[in-house]
Amino acid sequence: MNPPHWSKWCNRLVVMGGLGGACGGARPSANTANADRTASTTAPAPTDESASLASLREKLNSGEKLTELNLATKGFGPELGAVLAGSPSLASLSALDVSDNDLGTEGARALARSTQLKALRELDLGGNDIGDDGAQALAQAAQWSGLETLNLSGNSIASSGASALVRGVLSQLSSLDLSMNEIGDAGVEAVANGSLSLKSLYLLGCQIGPAGAKTLAKAKPLANLEVLALSGNNLGDAGAQALAKSTALRNLHTLDLCANGIGDSGALALAQSNQLKKLKVLELFGNEIGSRGSAALRKRFGAGLHL
Repeated sequence: MNPPHWSKWCNRLVVMGGLGGACGGARPSANTANADRTASTTAPAPTDESASLASLREKLNSGEKLTELNLATKGFGPELGAVLAGSPSLASLSALDVSDNDLGTEGARALARSTQLKALRELDLGGNDIGDDGAQALAQAAQWSGLETLNLSGNSIASSGASALVRGVLSQLSSLDLSMNEIGDAGVEAVANGSLSLKSLYLLGCQIGPAGAKTLAKAKPLANLEVLALSGNNLGDAGAQALAKSTALRNLHTLDLCANGIGDSGALALAQSNQLKKLKVLELFGNEIGSRGSAALRKRFGAGLHL
């Protein structure tokens, strides 16, 4: 089973040149939202003839109480935030997917001010260009203090936005996706030393180098992390070696290091790690690992290795 948003990640990373066409498939933890899921309570998506905010508003005012709503890739624009934020039909909504809708900062702020969306547990805002200001607004949305899964991939968020998110009111987050945001090593440091007790962390294509990997390796707040996805960065052998020696990431069962410039020395460190004893799935597509490193990895991880 591929993780939520994996096809989106791959497409964006290939365009950015981050994966060079090689996509792995880090497995998500059980509590990670499936963005492709369509539940029986999902509102009917507007057709080509009625794909307008007015039509959507009418559907939302029909009186049906929704628990899940998927409006991904509709391109509604910033006004969608206000339309959703003010709908009483969404008072019981637990899962909302509005990825790729051009919400921008304005749309994100409108959602964050909502007095209706208090039951949300899963929120997908991927590909909406909300920026740091939008991320900071979400971080202060007190009504979302029970949010468990948040996807903010591809949103022009930098290190300050990442820092706000992990220090805000979203204290119940267990799965966070910041892929395709240029948070860099500074953003990684903020996430690693934040107050969140995450089980899944997705940081694909975030311009992370060896220093960021070393920060993650020492991050005691991430002691409960089970899934760590770092495809399309620049960790190199030094980063792989740091993760292999980590005493803070002992609960990892899935590690995605695709397309990170890792060679035999990094591969051997992972294969010989005495710390990552719970690691069952290791993604290493698109690296520079030779026969020696490959053999050692296969001996250690068997069918759990994707090379």
